[in-house]
Amino acid sequence: MIAVAMTSTPSTALAEPSSSVSADAQALALWQALAAAHATLIEHLDPEADACAVIGTDTVAVLLPLSLADDQRLRMHELADRSHLTRSGLTRRVDRLVADGWVERVYCDTDRRGAYAQLTARGAAELERALPYHVGAIERHLVDRLASDELATLTRLLSRI
Repeated sequence: MIAVAMTSTPSTALAEPSSSVSADAQALALWQALAAAHATLIEHLDPEADACAVIGTDTVAVLLPLSLADDQRLRMHELADRSHLTRSGLTRRVDRLVADGWVERVYCDTDRRGAYAQLTARGAAELERALPYHVGAIERHLVDRLASDELATLTRLLSRI
């Protein structure tokens, strides 16, 4: 299966969904294309963020969902889902953000075992300062490379996953 799948380039397997290209090859090509796109974006975004002295994508991944949530807080399991981090990875990240003063842990009144991560004013200010950079970088490295209909299609398709 792998040998057959690897005989097609990712772009060929995705562009030509014919019977000559197996479903396995198409799936592997999609996986390669998604992994490459993600790696390429992160490869550009984080060093550029460092150069601009703004928070990196790892921090934005946690602060942005909090900023969009009601009362700017989420239960830890909800934040893990929305930030696409494992629970243990999120715990370490939130510990660091708490130490930086950008997030605080708020314990649930009705269930002392339950905890929320809540965005602080300082965390909101850091996110606000960084978002113009990150939006600009996404525009340069992704949006500007796609026609508007391609961008709409890509966004729609990825949102279904």
